[in-house]
Amino acid sequence: MYNRLMPPQNPEKPKMSEVVSVVAHQLKNPLSVIKGYLEVLIGEELGKINAKQKEYLSDAFENVGRMSRIVNYLLDISRIEEGRYELKLEKVNLEKITSQVIKDFSFWVKASNCQILFKKPKKLPKVLVDPLKIRQVIENLISNAVKYKSVGLGKIEISIKKKDKNLTFACKDNGIGIPKEDFKKVFSKFYRSEKAIELDPSGSGLGLHINKAIVTLAGGKIWFRKNKDVGMTFYFTLPVAKT
Repeated sequence: MYNRLMPPQNPEKPKMSEVVSVVAHQLKNPLSVIKGYLEVLIGEELGKINAKQKEYLSDAFENVGRMSRIVNYLLDISRIEEGRYELKLEKVNLEKITSQVIKDFSFWVKASNCQILFKKPKKLPKVLVDPLKIRQVIENLISNAVKYKSVGLGKIEISIKKKDKNLTFACKDNGIGIPKEDFKKVFSKFYRSEKAIELDPSGSGLGLHINKAIVTLAGGKIWFRKNKDVGMTFYFTLPVAKT
């Protein structure tokens, strides 16, 4: 079962979207090759390397990974704008995917002086969504909470609750927050607050825009609220799959 996002009525610079798509496709394969070579060198499969060489190669590997993510974001954006963005809908265990993302992020979260608390009921129904795409949404929300934490311990609370015919996912943080005057721009392409740019100059500002496309296409909603004390909470809903 597929859901396709229809193109906007007034697409912004469709010719530019085509150029971005072509360029991104051309970059994707060379970046994969470079990443593979770096993995071989770091793994010392071609011979021993010293600590300084390993440090430089690891930095290069990390930056190639960042470039690959940006290329994938650009491909997603071009597909969204051209109405070619599709989801392969399946019955998905949202709690299981969330737990896996938290596990995969555990080392980075600890190294970033953060902690994650995952609150969930004992049993949740499955939702109808693309498992790879919704994992991308969850990864983006949690990684934002980690990257944009305030000084001191970063506290992130993840919860999933059932209400009526939907599951509601929430990611609460105690981070730098979003200026009130920027609230309308949050899901726009390339939006980044000044504080966010200071903390992470390499960000693309495309993650939340793509998140909204994925959740909307799956029949859900995505929004955020400013916490009473500090930080933000991002939410999204997904329809419960029919048994």
